[in-house]
Amino acid sequence: MAPGNESEWAKINEEEARQEAEFAASLSMDERVTFGQKLSQQGVSLLVASVKAGHAPRRALWS
Repeated sequence: MAPGNESEWAKINEEEARQEAEFAASLSMDERVTFGQKLSQQGVSLLVASVKAGHAPRRALWS
């Protein structure tokens, strides 16, 4: 969206926040742990890919 559409962005952000809250509330504790582990694994995979592509220093994997 072009600059000047802040009210539209606010509506979009509110809707996303509402959907995320509903999703989080619908999960059991075990599901939350599993989901968190999945997100962590995705984060590590992204970091490894960034290092391999040369966009992050190799030492980033060990810090």
